[in-house]
Amino acid sequence: MDIKEHIIGLAKKIKGKVILPESLDPRILKAAQMLTRDGVCSVVLPAHDAAAVEKAASGAGVNLDGVEIVKIDRAVLDDKKIEEFVAARTKKGMSPEDALELLNKPTYFSMMYLKSGKCDACVCGAATDTAEVLRSAIHVVGAAAGIKMASSYFLMVPPQGHKLIKDPVIFADCSVNPSPDGAGLKDIAVAAVSNFQKLFAGRHANVAFLSFSTKGSGSNKTGVITPVLDAVSAAKKHFEGNATVNVDGEMQFDAAIIPEIAKRKAPGSSVAGKANIFIFPDLNSGNICYKVAERLGGFQAIGPVIQGMALPISDLSRGCSEHDVYFTSALMIAVK
Repeated sequence: MDIKEHIIGLAKKIKGKVILPESLDPRILKAAQMLTRDGVCSVVLPAHDAAAVEKAASGAGVNLDGVEIVKIDRAVLDDKKIEEFVAARTKKGMSPEDALELLNKPTYFSMMYLKSGKCDACVCGAATDTAEVLRSAIHVVGAAAGIKMASSYFLMVPPQGHKLIKDPVIFADCSVNPSPDGAGLKDIAVAAVSNFQKLFAGRHANVAFLSFSTKGSGSNKTGVITPVLDAVSAAKKHFEGNATVNVDGEMQFDAAIIPEIAKRKAPGSSVAGKANIFIFPDLNSGNICYKVAERLGGFQAIGPVIQGMALPISDLSRGCSEHDVYFTSALMIAVK
C-alpha cells in the first residue's frame, strides 16, 4: 500500500476545506498552492491584511489562484459559537473583552472558523508552538464526545519488505501526555481506533496496551502497571459488542507483534501477535519508541496528529516542509 496515495485519494473524494492559520509562512503558501492545484482540498488563509499575504506569496514564487484569503474578523464567525466561547473563558476568570481579543489571533480565529462550520479541518504549528496550538484547540473546539483527554498519534509506515509489519500501524500517545492515568489511556485508545478505522475501512483494530510485563509476568509492587490494567478494563467495556475492535494488555511489544512469542506469553489473546494499534503507558516510552522505529527500523513516522478533539486539528512540527503541510492537510480531511 502506498499510504500517501491512499490518504490523498480519500481526501480528494471528500472535497473538503482546510484552514491554514500561518498564512505568511512560505511553506504554508507553497502547500496551499499544491493542495489547490492537485484538487486535494480547498484552502483558506486567514489574514489581517490580504495584501501582506499576496506579497509573501509573490516573494515565495507562489500563485494563489483558487486559494481563499479571509479577513480575520469576528463578523464571519458564528455568533452563537462566539458567545459560548466567551462564556467559557469568563468562567475561567477572563474578561469578555480579553476573550474576544483572543479571536483576533490567527490560531484562535482559525479554530473558531472551523467551529463555525466554515471549513473541515485546521492545520497549524509550522510557526506556532504546540502549547499554543493545543490551548486554542481545547478552548475553542473542545474534546470529542466521551473523550476527556486530547492526545496524539503517529501513523507508522513500515519500510518495504519488513518481516513483521506489512501495513501502517498507529503509535499513541507519543507527543502530548506525560503520564496518563487509566482513564486517559482508555481515551487515547478510543481516539486511535476511530482514526484507524477512518483511514483503513474494513481492517479490524487490534489494540495492544503496552508494558514491560505481559499478563502479569512482571512485578506490580510499585503500581506502575495499574494504569495500564485499568485502561484495558475500561477499553474492553467501551468496545464491548464491537466485533471490529479487539483490545488486550498488559503486553510487551514482542508479544504484541510476533505470533510465536504471542503463543507463549499470551495464549488465547485476540490481539497478541497481530496488533496494529499500540498504546504506550507514558510519553517517555512512546516518544522513545517511535524515534527508534523511525531511525533504526526505517519506518516513516507521519505525525504527530492531534486526536480526541471534536473536529480535525493537526499540530505541525516547526521544522516541517511544504510537503509535510500538504500531506497533513490531506490526512486531516481524510479523517474528518
